[in-house]
Amino acid sequence: MIERIKTKELADKCDELLTKLIQDEKQYDDSIDTDLKIINYFNNFVNDDNKVLLGYLIDDVLVGYTYAFEMVSNNVKGMFIDGLYVESDYRNRGIAKELINEVILEAEKRDAKFIDIKVMSKNDIAKKLYDSLDFNEFKIVMRKEFND
Repeated sequence: MIERIKTKELADKCDELLTKLIQDEKQYDDSIDTDLKIINYFNNFVNDDNKVLLGYLIDDVLVGYTYAFEMVSNNVKGMFIDGLYVESDYRNRGIAKELINEVILEAEKRDAKFIDIKVMSKNDIAKKLYDSLDFNEFKIVMRKEFND
């Protein structure tokens, strides 16, 4: 079941899931610090109506979340999904798709004209999910790295 995150306890659990998301992205980005831990990030948003922090709960256990916020690009109102994560034991059940669809509904209520989401270029699983929801490649960021 999807619900809006409104308690410190669930916001703290979202912090844990964000930490796991960042650690998962290490497989695509070697520069990610394996000791990074997110603390008290989502507590700032539980009462902010301009932010959308949604959790997916099964038997009162938070197994996934998404975080999105309003943005403006070229004077056009949109939303940006800045985090989406589902615990590994609960993947391939449609939970991520349900969370994104809930953000889509929220964007429509807010008269947004688009939703952006970033994805690591080698994360084929995520790209396949976003493609299935009619997201299209819009911008590409390229990086040159230097040896230390």
